Amino acid sequence: MSSKLIFSAIFCAFAFSLSEGALAACVNDSDTAQKAAAFTTNPSSLLEGPNGTRSSDEVAADVQTFVASYSQALPAVLAILKDLTNKGDSTSALQKAIGTGLGKAANVCRTTDLTFSLEIQSDLGATGSADANAQYAALTGNDPTRSVALSGATTGSSGGVGGQTSATGGTSDSGSSFQSFVANSVSNNPTNYFSSSVGGASSASGTTTAIVCTVSGSC
Repeated sequence: MSSKLIFSAIFCAFAFSLSEGALAACVNDSDTAQKAAAFTTNPSSLLEGPNGTRSSDEVAADVQTFVASYSQALPAVLAILKDLTNKGDSTSALQKAIGTGLGKAANVCRTTDLTFSLEIQSDLGATGSADANAQYAALTGNDPTRSVALSGATTGSSGGVGGQTSATGGTSDSGSSFQSFVANSVSNNPTNYFSSSVGGASSASGTTTAIVCTVSGSC
C-alpha cells in the first residue's frame, strides 16, 4: 500500500475523533485555508513537494499556518506525526518540526480560540512523539503529555482532586456503627446511608425515623 493511501486512511481515523467544536479558524485567511484544505486531500504533500523532500523549516511553517487557518488540518498533521513516530529516531527532525508548528499554531489560537488551542495540546500529547512534545513545550510552556495524564486522572483514578477518599479521624468500637469523619473524607462503608430502615417511617407507633445523611449526595 502506498504512503499516500496510508496517510489518507490514518487521516480519516483522526478526522472522526476530532471534536465537532473545533471547526472555526483561528486566523481568517481564505488563501491559506484553501491551501490547508488541499493539503488534507493529499497529506503526504507536507513532507514531499514537487522538488522532493521538504526541509524541517518548511514543514514547521506549513503546520503552523495550516492548523491555525483550517482546524480540520489538525488530524491530518497528527496522522503524519504518528506515522513518523512509528518509524523511530530516523524521523526525529521531522517530528520536531511538526511539534514546532503545532506549538506556534497553539500560541496563535490561544487568543482567538482557547478551546482549540487546548485540543491541539491534548491531541499532540496522545501521539507518543517525545520529540514533538518537547518542541511544543519549549514554545508554549505546557507539556502535552502531562495534559493527557491529567485527563486520564479525572476519569476514574483514586485519590484525585477533592482530597482523600478514606476516613482518617476517629475510631469506633465493635458495638457501634458510628463512624466519625474528617474534612475531605468519605465513608469507607458507603452503602450504609441511613440510621434505620425506611419501613420504620410508616410504623404504627408514629415515631418519626431520622434519616441521617453522611456524605451521600442522594439525600
